[in-house]
Amino acid sequence: MHKKIRMFTYSLVYSIISIGNRAYAAFTFKNPIQATSFDQVVLGFAKLLAQVGLPIAAIFLVWSGFLFVTSRGDDKKLTDAKNTFYWTILGTALIVGAYAIATAVVNFAKQL
Repeated sequence: MHKKIRMFTYSLVYSIISIGNRAYAAFTFKNPIQATSFDQVVLGFAKLLAQVGLPIAAIFLVWSGFLFVTSRGDDKKLTDAKNTFYWTILGTALIVGAYAIATAVVNFAKQL
């Protein structure tokens, strides 16, 4: 029984690979990054990280403010609100810092 299942799995994988090879010959992939050098890839990735991460960070800042307002003096809720605010600020600093470091490294490498 196990031999039949193994043979079926092998034949299924082989079929998928052979279909994929024929499909690849008929279809060519376009470069989605549109980057021609490594520095453009690094800057593009850093820019994408900032464009996605900063709006999320803004949402979490608003959320932490909401948690501060709704804590109403409850120590546990206030501690949760402070932790949310702390980690949001730390994450935002990491996102901005990663973008700044990537830009600085690429500019330094271009001057070499």
